[in-house]
Amino acid sequence: MNRLLHVVIFIYCVFFVFAGSSFLFAQNSNGWGVNKPWDTSWAVSNNSVKPPPKTVKSWLTAYPIQTPRTYSDTNLDYVMMPIGGIGTGSIWLDGKGRQAVWQIFNNNTEIRVPCSFFAVRAEAENGKSVTKVLQTVPEPGFTPMEGLTFEGGYPIAVLRFSDSELPVDVRMEAFNPMIPIDTAASSIPCAVFRITAKNPAASMVKVSFLASLQNAVGNSGSADVVGIEFSGYGGNLNELVRKKNMTAVNMRVPKDKPAPGFLTIRDAADNQVEKCRLLWIDNPAGARECSENDVRMIENLVSLADSDNKIVITNVSPQFLNDIKDAKSLASQMVVFDDFESGRYEGWTVVGEAFGTAPAKGTIGTQTHVTGYLGEGLVNSFLPDDGPQGEMISREFTIDKRYIGMLIGGGGYSDSTYAALVVDGKEVRRASGRFTEHLDMVAWDVSDLKGKQAAIRIVDRNSGGWGHINVDHIVFTDLHPRMVSLLLAAADKMHISYESVESAYLPDGAEASRQNMPAPISSAWKVTQYSKIMGFQFDAAKTISALPNGDPVILSVPFGRSEVFLCLAQGMPWDWISPLIAGSELGKGMRIVPIEPYEATWYGTMTLATASLDASACDWADSSVLAAEFNRSGKLSNKLSSEVTAAGRTINGALSVTLDIPPKSERTVSFVITWNFPNVERFAHKGNIYSRRFKDALAAADYVISNIDGLWERTLAYHDTLYQSNLPPEWLDACASQSVIVRGPTAWWSADGYFGAYEGSYSCCPLNCTHVWNYAQTHARLFPDIARNMRESDFLVYMYPTGEISHRQHMQHGAFIDGQCASISAVYREYQLSSDKEFLARLWPSVKKAVDWLIERIDSDHDGVPSGRQPNTYDCDTSGANTFIGSQYLCALRAGAAMAEIVGDASAARKWRMIADLGSKNQDDVLWNGRWFIQKPDPQPANDYGVGCHSDQLLGQWWAHMLNLGYLYPQEHVRSALESVMKNNFREKFAGFVQSPRRYVLDDEGGLIICTWPDGGRPNPFIVYADEVWTGIEYSSAGAMIFEGLVDYARKIVSTARSRYDGRRRDRLDSGPGGNPFNELECGKFYARAMSSWGLLIAAQGLVIDGPKGVIGFKPRWQPGDHRSFFSAPEGWGLFIQKRNASVQTERIEVRHGRLSLTKLVFEVPAWSEKIKAEVKVDGRKVDAVILVKGREVYVSLPKRMVINEGSYIEVRLARGK
Repeated sequence: MNRLLHVVIFIYCVFFVFAGSSFLFAQNSNGWGVNKPWDTSWAVSNNSVKPPPKTVKSWLTAYPIQTPRTYSDTNLDYVMMPIGGIGTGSIWLDGKGRQAVWQIFNNNTEIRVPCSFFAVRAEAENGKSVTKVLQTVPEPGFTPMEGLTFEGGYPIAVLRFSDSELPVDVRMEAFNPMIPIDTAASSIPCAVFRITAKNPAASMVKVSFLASLQNAVGNSGSADVVGIEFSGYGGNLNELVRKKNMTAVNMRVPKDKPAPGFLTIRDAADNQVEKCRLLWIDNPAGARECSENDVRMIENLVSLADSDNKIVITNVSPQFLNDIKDAKSLASQMVVFDDFESGRYEGWTVVGEAFGTAPAKGTIGTQTHVTGYLGEGLVNSFLPDDGPQGEMISREFTIDKRYIGMLIGGGGYSDSTYAALVVDGKEVRRASGRFTEHLDMVAWDVSDLKGKQAAIRIVDRNSGGWGHINVDHIVFTDLHPRMVSLLLAAADKMHISYESVESAYLPDGAEASRQNMPAPISSAWKVTQYSKIMGFQFDAAKTISALPNGDPVILSVPFGRSEVFLCLAQGMPWDWISPLIAGSELGKGMRIVPIEPYEATWYGTMTLATASLDASACDWADSSVLAAEFNRSGKLSNKLSSEVTAAGRTINGALSVTLDIPPKSERTVSFVITWNFPNVERFAHKGNIYSRRFKDALAAADYVISNIDGLWERTLAYHDTLYQSNLPPEWLDACASQSVIVRGPTAWWSADGYFGAYEGSYSCCPLNCTHVWNYAQTHARLFPDIARNMRESDFLVYMYPTGEISHRQHMQHGAFIDGQCASISAVYREYQLSSDKEFLARLWPSVKKAVDWLIERIDSDHDGVPSGRQPNTYDCDTSGANTFIGSQYLCALRAGAAMAEIVGDASAARKWRMIADLGSKNQDDVLWNGRWFIQKPDPQPANDYGVGCHSDQLLGQWWAHMLNLGYLYPQEHVRSALESVMKNNFREKFAGFVQSPRRYVLDDEGGLIICTWPDGGRPNPFIVYADEVWTGIEYSSAGAMIFEGLVDYARKIVSTARSRYDGRRRDRLDSGPGGNPFNELECGKFYARAMSSWGLLIAAQGLVIDGPKGVIGFKPRWQPGDHRSFFSAPEGWGLFIQKRNASVQTERIEVRHGRLSLTKLVFEVPAWSEKIKAEVKVDGRKVDAVILVKGREVYVSLPKRMVINEGSYIEVRLARGK
């Protein structure tokens, strides 16, 4: 293909991007996804959080507390606990004590903000002092601690430091407030670090604690920060704030003018005034030296060409204008390495079947239409239907240009669908698609690798959804390839001609004229440097301002249908810029601000604060100066610069608190880091809900410090209550560690109230995927309003009029059958965890449609047995009769019938219960093989498992038990099937077993395989992912086993799963590395399915709950004779204790937060033949009650609804009568 054609197609591709985004918006505006039913009232008020009552505090010492899992030595290498609230972003604390990853900037990158750390100085009575940084790796100027242990009982990390030189013992407790039921208190953008020094000596020790934080406003998540230098920094300011409750360093970029980007004009009533889009670009870059932000700005420029808009470009350099003029010539300088137009993979070594034998000619099979590639050929691994895997590696070449560019699309999995640059056998650069079939130009800056031999590797190691990669047009160039394509497009639209542009200097300065400005200008603008245009032809351009020598400094130039103001001189004042943007003088109360969707994504605020009023502070740029100052006395200068930083630089801030610690005593100081980065848009949902509560980071810090005692003590009360459970430690560890998922990078919460979540973090398969969140229980049990929010999205926003629920919410999708079932069952769960019927009543019409749609979709003959093709979480269709889908179907029917009875729809309840009862019998008759439940595929098979033993064969039974819906199949068959799962699917070691298509377990470790064929008969094709191991299924299977009394099996599965996440780094795993105890892998990190772990607790305690009816009960499967476990209810939580001997069983329910509203309690006793007597007491006072015994179940009814508030308890004594 000739170079001119490449240039033409580059221009076409640029415009297709913008046309395509408009198309998607239009598609989304048809009514589907428009409603906004989410409650956001809690987000606009900040109630105070008081410490728990004294009674609760006494209970926290009344029972043993298990020590959470603790990491030391080599098991610290890959420990990283995210510390952040629900939908706020987080800071990850690692096993070295560092704040290792910062994801507070609405970013998914795992970057570290430098110059952010804690230190201690201890001075003994003899005047000798020791200063150490509170981590086991040094910071410039600071010596590290010798060692530490990391106690990982989420949400609190406890780091105990050891150092032979320090005269005190130091520990750090790091947390973000997590108070179940109190979602607002658990959604604060903060990280709290409580640092305690204990003096074991016989004399006084003076201790100073230092907290240092970089003002990172301007960093949108880039790893390119070096010290205080970064291209996005500049204009940063730190301010010392002293209030009656705190000392703080407030970090911001002053808003004397809006940031460059899209702007809007607002009047005094906050109404939008302008009639067109307004864009301000400052200091635009050319193709030689440009950042990703520079590229984004020119993308914005090009996007406005075809409609009536206004653009102001200030500080226009000669380089920018010359590159626009010479854009075609610049494009011709790019060396095409491969454009895949030859019809062969010349110079490539291809392994596997994913890429076929030759380049593709475009879209393959059922693939969504592929766009953005050049010519006719491209690499496309969607062959034949996303299943095969492989890789291809190019011939070697010598890197002799600054950039390598390529068009790339397809899956966005950085670990399994990507292109990589390989140097010395190592992958040194990677790029992936963005879960779209449109190919976009990406660029690698390889200037640091010039002269190296290299190759390009294209990888497809993923057979799931979006498990493919598209690549085309690989180029080598000294110019940014994406910027070149954009400058070509800009040149085509900018109606201006000139010969060249050069820099001109006026040592004495000259005033720019003002007479043609669109509004009166009161201040003079003295120009000393400008871009002088040579051979300028005015055409349609107009001079707005000129120098006395006639050279223009502001030009109005047509840009397509838009108008662009080119401001050619440096340092143009804001009062000159604003009338160009507004087109006239701004009226009273009017202002120019960033527009929605926000473009200034970097903008925000940060605060470092402490409750100590005598804390000292400083800002700093040189760590040796800070270290010397802190080491002298432990105090800081209290001097902060009032000047903003220069372009490309920021400033660090620090606080220090000094304490005298008496012998054998300890003292604690709390440091709080808060943040507020409001400007983000995700899938048309804008902003962060936390920014509606807190106007900036300082307001958040004020709230946290004002409520620090209550936030800490209630978080600690939750933590300690959970660990007062006497459940096996591996069950508690799974429950606690994976509760981070709802408060980590997997989930976000937009300003409109929409709670959004991926399957796994980093945009892995958006959005609120019904068939993955099917397994998740933690979020619903601890924060029921989040689960209700998700059901509102399912049923009131993203459901079709037919009752079909889109299995994803970022764009229109059909239902996955397991996801449809789960959404229905989850409504019943959310009802049970509500305080009244309002939620169910509001959703009921949609729920009824959803159940009826499900019946007709897979069970049109109403025999209770699924048939036809059933798309499901294994990213394939399964067909015919099976209990994997069938059990979930029966659970959904029973849940639907129960809800129908509650709302008074007797006809629906009768119909659905009849189908469910019939299905229980028919599925058992047809699918039970004497050991487990098999599948009988349709005559036209799909991805089936046939006679295989599937670990998910009783997923619906697990759900039914948690909803107290009883057995779906004969109890003995359920137990036998689960025994078969353990016998056939659990492996102690994976050496010799091929995990395919993805690998999550090392060969010397064990786990539960998804499906096996003990008797042979593995079908082809079989259910995708059968040979993989997922913790989410390990936990749900273990939970089902606990319900059946198979406790040893459950312990084995869970302890093996958690042993794979022991803090030691594991490479060569998909979505990895693995080993971080707080990050279980599947198709992405922090995978939502792992929240099935909370089902272990539900099964162990046998929870029965019906909030609207005031019912709570427990039927423990773990140690019913001596049982303690944390419980949660609609409005409160606490500890449940059961004791049993030969003749008496006692129940005690302690409410430690919130309240319980009760009318009835349910318990299970041994098979006593005698009459049972009951005695009920509340806080020791006897309460009348009526007892009803049904088999082994005992129902204790109270005479009227009774509220048990926090700090109170209810006790029931059940005794065998005589």
